[in-house]
Amino acid sequence: MPELPEVETVVRGLRKRLSRRKFSGVEVCREVCLRGSGRALADWLRKKEILAVERRGKNVILSLSGGGALFVHLGMSGRLRLLPRNAPREKHTHLVFSFLNQGDQLRFIDPRRFGRVFWEGGKKGKWVSLSHLGPEPLEISPLEFVRRVRSRRREIKPFLLDQHFLAGVGNIYADESLHRAGIHPRRKSDSLAGRTLSRLHRVLQEVLSEAIRAGGTSVRSYVDSTGAVGAFQHGLRVYGREGEPCQTCGRAIVRERVGGRSSFYCPRCQRGPSKKRS
Repeated sequence: MPELPEVETVVRGLRKRLSRRKFSGVEVCREVCLRGSGRALADWLRKKEILAVERRGKNVILSLSGGGALFVHLGMSGRLRLLPRNAPREKHTHLVFSFLNQGDQLRFIDPRRFGRVFWEGGKKGKWVSLSHLGPEPLEISPLEFVRRVRSRRREIKPFLLDQHFLAGVGNIYADESLHRAGIHPRRKSDSLAGRTLSRLHRVLQEVLSEAIRAGGTSVRSYVDSTGAVGAFQHGLRVYGREGEPCQTCGRAIVRERVGGRSSFYCPRCQRGPSKKRS
């Protein structure tokens, strides 16, 4: 958290407001979030123009003039806020970006300090830093999704969270999608029939699209670039609802550790692993 819908919401909020701006400098309050030194970042950014604000997986990408890009991974609690220069600084503000002839600043705030800011030169779309990421879940075809899932034998929930497999899916949307598809989080990927995986592909895209339209999910600290909270948390069917009745069948939602992560599911709607394909 933030996951794909939250990062996409941040990107959409910043795109028009940052496009064509030129950096005048960056104040590094804490280097803990940087891959590299603050001085190197300041020298590299000076007078570069923002050509595009985009997303890849859970990363915000600022494509810059002269080649290269600035990347921001929000981690667990990171926020990018565009604020007036004289606005009080929040605690845990790590970076403050300023712009030529502009009265506001882009601030990176991260209480839990798992976020990362990094940069590289190169050609757009060929970023070495993101070369490990799998396809975008909203772009992958049903046939390719099924092929990739069934190519390996893994529990399906950790598979969905693997950024090498799909870029951007996190705990919340994996749980919600598996519930809608009627799949237990421990089911082995190669035990699932093609029609079941096609259904999972469809509902995963539905869940992510609904969450983007709702502005993301705010269950802890997430806010968008304007400080607004998301609304998708009001429609969660299983995530964070341990002990509450399933909205489909009424059975109590269960929480279980799967692949080292808390997983929420309905034991009736999402049958456990079996030898038979479903």
